[in-house]
Amino acid sequence: MNADDYAILIGISHYPELGEGNTPADLRGPNHDVEAVKAWLLDPLGGGFPDDRNIHVICSTPAATATTAHPTADELELVLAHLDEVAQANKRAEKGLQVGRRLYLYISGHGFSPGRQKGCLFTANANGRMGFNIHVTGWLNWLQDAGYFREFVFWMDTCMNRMTFMVPRDPPLPLQVSQTPPLANFVAFAAQRPLKAVEVPIAEDGGVVHGAFTWALLEGLRGAAADANGRVNGHSLANWVRNAQSARYMPADRKDRAVAKEPEILQEDDRLIFARGVSPPRYRLRLKFPPGAVGATARLWSGSPPQAKEAFEITAVGNDMELRPGLYLVEVPQRGLRQGFEVVCPAELQVVNEGPPALLGRDDSLFNLNVNPGQPAAEIFVIDSRFSLVDASLARLSAPLPFGLFKVKTRIGDAISEDVILLDRDVSLPVEVNSLQARQAAVMPIPDTATSHESHGAGRQAAIAAANALDLPPTETCCLLMARAFSARRTTTPGLTPWRGVRLDDAEDNVVLDLERDGTLEAGGDAFAFAVKGLVPGCYFLRQTIEGERNVEQSVILCAGWRTEVYILQQVVPGSVPATAAPQRVSIMMSRLGTAHGNDKEDLILETARVALANERRVLSVELEDLLLRKFTNPMAGIIGGHLLLIEKERDPNRDITLLKTVVENLTSLVGAEHPDVAALASACTGDGFQNISHLVGPPMLEHSWRLLAQAAQRQPDLIPRAMWSRAQGQAALPPFLVWAVDENVKSAARAELARAVFGITSIADASSDLPGTPPVGRAMRGEIGHARGLASRDEAMTIQSGARERAVQMNLPPCALDDLLDGRI
Repeated sequence: MNADDYAILIGISHYPELGEGNTPADLRGPNHDVEAVKAWLLDPLGGGFPDDRNIHVICSTPAATATTAHPTADELELVLAHLDEVAQANKRAEKGLQVGRRLYLYISGHGFSPGRQKGCLFTANANGRMGFNIHVTGWLNWLQDAGYFREFVFWMDTCMNRMTFMVPRDPPLPLQVSQTPPLANFVAFAAQRPLKAVEVPIAEDGGVVHGAFTWALLEGLRGAAADANGRVNGHSLANWVRNAQSARYMPADRKDRAVAKEPEILQEDDRLIFARGVSPPRYRLRLKFPPGAVGATARLWSGSPPQAKEAFEITAVGNDMELRPGLYLVEVPQRGLRQGFEVVCPAELQVVNEGPPALLGRDDSLFNLNVNPGQPAAEIFVIDSRFSLVDASLARLSAPLPFGLFKVKTRIGDAISEDVILLDRDVSLPVEVNSLQARQAAVMPIPDTATSHESHGAGRQAAIAAANALDLPPTETCCLLMARAFSARRTTTPGLTPWRGVRLDDAEDNVVLDLERDGTLEAGGDAFAFAVKGLVPGCYFLRQTIEGERNVEQSVILCAGWRTEVYILQQVVPGSVPATAAPQRVSIMMSRLGTAHGNDKEDLILETARVALANERRVLSVELEDLLLRKFTNPMAGIIGGHLLLIEKERDPNRDITLLKTVVENLTSLVGAEHPDVAALASACTGDGFQNISHLVGPPMLEHSWRLLAQAAQRQPDLIPRAMWSRAQGQAALPPFLVWAVDENVKSAARAELARAVFGITSIADASSDLPGTPPVGRAMRGEIGHARGLASRDEAMTIQSGARERAVQMNLPPCALDDLLDGRI
């Protein structure tokens, strides 16, 4: 028994006002998930807790309003801070600061990600304006630094929507640093940033709804992730969940581009043993064959090395069997059928693939596996029958591998292909490029992609022709704006108006292009509209309404000599109300003035790179580096490529980024040094790149650029003037672009949240008053800054509040933002 283990299980199902317009946003799974995790913890073959004394459960209950909803951030922090109280009591008793052997921290509910590898949980009393939350990864880091446990297990089943405008509520405790690091950790999120997690009904649990991530975890812990010795460790559990999670999804979830198809696992130490003496379960599988195969003999290959362990006669209704998790191949040599598949849950499989009879290889056999999707942004993974990653590559893969069963997974943008193969001979696997392209979702109307009709492609061609027909004076450049709706390749939805509310404003808020007023409208089926106009180069603002509720805008930088093409996609979710319930997506392309439409393949590569940037994925193959970093002629390619290079540097500190200087020099020659996204990349160059930044024409187009400029502004405060900061407050999520709220009430709420995070109070003036319901962190900050009443100057307040600037820097706030908050401009 593990009597000195601790667990904190938090499940929030009820959010009375977190939805749009302060409507309910309830979930069905979190409370069930907490119960299931607790049951596993108490299982002698699972967590091995002798009783529930060290298991702290916090679940929400139904509430009519946010003000009466629980748990709140204060209540959750009290539970988490209890571990510090135990440690301090042990210290006073001269027992050291150790609390226990292992801590389990499980989180389920609505969440968001304020930064890479960071996760926050909305508390039950959050609403559309007040994003009350706790920074759960901040708590994990604090507890790891404190060394209160030798092992840490962190499971977070929430969405990881990128919400840079939401301020994470960090632990209010003073930093506690242990000289002894944890022995082992397992840290996993249900979704990769900025994607969504989903919950699904589980048939084996009587149709009860669970988080797909949590159920996959529990299945693995109960034995599905067991190794050959009957042990589930951190590595085997991670391998299992990566492969099993999406198998539980509903069909709509599999098609949804915003849903994570696998978890984000940050730490997976194999020294951390979750279970011993457990056996893998058996899942019920029904194999169905073409009518012509009925009566023939089928053979099932499995194991490592594979063997044809089972033969059976095919029946008309299908063949049922109970199989353990793993990779399999079924073949019908008499009918030329050969198909690989994986078993990770109960399923039904249609056997339709053809192939030669399987050959029994020797244990020392090696065969060449070649995979070439024909796309430089492709990611390729090879996984063995125990779900372990055995090889990976970008763009193409060539590897000698032993005789065995393997799963080849190919990702291009948000399209994924998986093929289970028996490697019994040399195999060249030209993943069907057309098939993968047909599954790629492009915002630009590119032919043969998953989100485009022929009429949309024709509309784009007409828009480019109209732009080229403009008689522009030397002082002007061209802007092309196109918005379209998309239902499905073979289905359209009449009556959609994707152009409504879409417009382009200048820096003085004058409407220079209104898509509904000025555009060419095509209202039949999946409607679209486009408009073109000559404008003076500079910064403009694209304004639209997202999710039917929030008015947002983003900057569009028009450069001399370049046609800037802005595309908006409103995708229809089947059965949703309203019909265009999926958030709009934006893509920006640049082409030389007067040029015709370019290359669809290059456009698709750039769209794939944009998706990779939005999802912060590492995709820079040698070929892609040439296209985006060395030989680009499209400024957007260089801007996206430069940021992808910096993302690789974030993941790998040893990554060489000297090529970034070449990118910046090329971009400067194409669009000038005052382009804010170019300036942002320049600020990240080693050497003297930063000193070349001067005036910016406006806010950057990309969110990642804003972060770089905010950090650069710490060295050059006038780089981001107060007017730019004031406009870009209340940032929203539309990655990879920087988008912010238009409505002043949203901006005001965002400033209030920032003030709380920086000072722990609503404003400096509030430090002298006793506000009812002030959270503990606020009271702590008031103690830190002392009496604000009677301070001689703002400089004195800044001296007393010495930590505020450091917190502002960590939150990517420019110096002028801190000035605003200090001046009480809330």
